[in-house]
Amino acid sequence: MTFREALTAHSFMITGECSPPKGTLVAPLLERLVALKGRVHGLNITDNQTGVMRMCPLAMGVHLQSIGIDPIVQITLRDRNRLAIQSDILGMSSLGIRQALCLSGDPPTLGDHPEAKPVFDLPTPELIRAITLLNGGTDLSGKDLSGPTDILPGAATSPEGDFDAETRKFEEKFSAGARFFQTQAVFSPKTMERFMVFASPFRVPVLAGIILLKSARMANYLNEKVPGITVPKELIARLERAPQGGALDVGIEIAAETIRAIRPMVHGVHIMTVGAEETIPRILDLAEC
Repeated sequence: MTFREALTAHSFMITGECSPPKGTLVAPLLERLVALKGRVHGLNITDNQTGVMRMCPLAMGVHLQSIGIDPIVQITLRDRNRLAIQSDILGMSSLGIRQALCLSGDPPTLGDHPEAKPVFDLPTPELIRAITLLNGGTDLSGKDLSGPTDILPGAATSPEGDFDAETRKFEEKFSAGARFFQTQAVFSPKTMERFMVFASPFRVPVLAGIILLKSARMANYLNEKVPGITVPKELIARLERAPQGGALDVGIEIAAETIRAIRPMVHGVHIMTVGAEETIPRILDLAEC
């Protein structure tokens, strides 16, 4: 079942995430990802995540299609102006890629080309509006297209961030045309429940972000360096108590437990395994999905 088919059927939606290779060799990654066919409804492809230069997500989306996985291409505002972004969206649609997640993008200073100049020609709601317009047959300047796009625009949100700021951004993105939301990593069912009380009246699918904690060090890094993520101390303690070489197994258990706890509240989950995509079936099996 594709992402749109799951959305239309009101199924519990499952998406994952991968980063394209830093190079042209895609076979090893595709060999890992083929195991996800039939287990996820779509797979996000990151767009130079953390400012590290990699293969463009559009090309990676075509590779995913070749192994029967429905791609969700991330589009960031960091690297391209409105001309390039709209051009990419036309290309995506012509190739049968039907979902895009609209993001601002991580600062270049975090990555391997810190001297790169960020663009940020548009705010995120305007990127979503651009897709909405292109779907209707016109571009941002009001010019007619020779054929409209067919892209389902999505957006990100952070339930564990500043509540007032995040709910305001949610409303702006929804008004611009966002038709699904994937959240930043969530660890607190109570926080997710509070956010869904706000989001439910919009009647738009919200997929809760589940991140695989591979170690206590990773968990502490998320707390210290990534805004909008709070890994509870008790989860870090569980990772610290793991036997040598066993932290990943504990992280898989935590991810599955979180899915089971929040499943009644949300429309799906977005699982982020940070290069360990092969663990997604294990997480889903433990979560009974």
